[in-house]
Amino acid sequence: MLSSENLKDIAGRARSSWVLSYGDTITLLITFFIMMITVRAGQINKIHRWVNDRLDEAAIEIQKSMANAGMEEISVSRNSKGVQITLKDPRLFEVASAEPRSSHIYQLDAVSESIQNLAIFRLDQTEHRSFLAEVRSEGLNWLVEIRIEGHTDDMPLTRNASYRDNWELSAARAQSIMIQLQERTGLPPSIFAIEGFSEFQPLGDNNTQAGREVNRRVEIYIGASLVKDLET
Repeated sequence: MLSSENLKDIAGRARSSWVLSYGDTITLLITFFIMMITVRAGQINKIHRWVNDRLDEAAIEIQKSMANAGMEEISVSRNSKGVQITLKDPRLFEVASAEPRSSHIYQLDAVSESIQNLAIFRLDQTEHRSFLAEVRSEGLNWLVEIRIEGHTDDMPLTRNASYRDNWELSAARAQSIMIQLQERTGLPPSIFAIEGFSEFQPLGDNNTQAGREVNRRVEIYIGASLVKDLET
């Protein structure tokens, strides 16, 4: 017959075994969730690198196109916003006007040609089609966007100007360039967007003529992402 002390010892061991089993289960669950998070993070990093690689390739394509066309008035760079194409010729527009000078339309022709021929718009026809099919099966769609930003110097507009202030002028110039690019490239209007920043993002000193000329510019950004399909 078991003594009361033996019974207490058996009960104590039983409780300890339960605690150990519960602890092991929690440890396994935590390990599992950490593993899932790690795998998910790895997938996100893979997608992020892939998107950035495509934008890097687009920047190189445009840089080569601009160099071949001898477009010194246009600069191309790659940054966190995507591929940046800057129309930096201060003579592109008439004073206080949003319409490009007819004598400078060749710059828009060059940009349009370089954009419409980008591989980034036809990845389904390249070696990347298998990857795109894979991410589509996970509910992700490839989206390329073109955003145009207008910038001015800080000189106030005259009273008889067509626009109320530099806010309106910068937005109107961005819209004008957007229309020109969309019509020339034939790309879907839905991928275009505009912003006007007036004189509030200067690159040069507005107290000098050279600085004001630098500030009068239009920046075109090409961005891309894999976005969740809302219908899935």
